[in-house]
Amino acid sequence: MIDLNIAPIKTDRLILRTPLESDFDASAAFMASDRTTFVGGKVTDEWQQWRGFMGSVGHWVLRGYGFFSVTLQDGTPIGRVGVINHRMWPEPELGWHLFGGYEGQGYATEAARAARRWAYTERGLGPLISQIHPDNHASAAVARRLGATLERESVLLGDPCHIYRHPDPAQGDA
Repeated sequence: MIDLNIAPIKTDRLILRTPLESDFDASAAFMASDRTTFVGGKVTDEWQQWRGFMGSVGHWVLRGYGFFSVTLQDGTPIGRVGVINHRMWPEPELGWHLFGGYEGQGYATEAARAARRWAYTERGLGPLISQIHPDNHASAAVARRLGATLERESVLLGDPCHIYRHPDPAQGDA
C-alpha cells in the first residue's frame, strides 16, 4: 500500500482524509444514485464503480491531491470533496459530492472551505475553479458561499457548465 502521508483535516463537524478501500461501498452507493445527475450520471456496474473509485485514488498518486473522503466526527461517511485536475480540465477544480441525506446542513461548504485552504497552503494551488452544471443550483449556492464568482460559461464533456472562480489565496480564505 502506498502511504500518501497526508494528515487528516478536522473541522468543527467533519474529518477530511485520503480515501481508503473501506470507503468503496459508500462511494458505489453514491455512484448508483440519482445524486450523480450533474457529475457524470449513474454508474451501477460494480466493475465500473471500482474503476472510478480507483481512478480517484490514483489521482492522489499522480497529482499529489485529489478527493478527500468526508466523514462526520464519528466516522460516518457523508461524501467527497477536494481538488481534481483531469487531463482534459482547463485547470485544477475544487469539487464536492454529498451522499444522500447530508445535504442542506452546511457540510459541503464546510468541507470545501477546508479542502480549498489545504490546496492553497499545502499544495500551492489556486485560485481554483469549480465547474458546475447550470441546473445544479445547490452546488452553485455552495460556490457562492465560498466566495466564488461566475467567471464564464463553458462546455464540459459535452454538457454546458458554469465556471466559478474562487478567491485568490493571497486575498485570504472566504
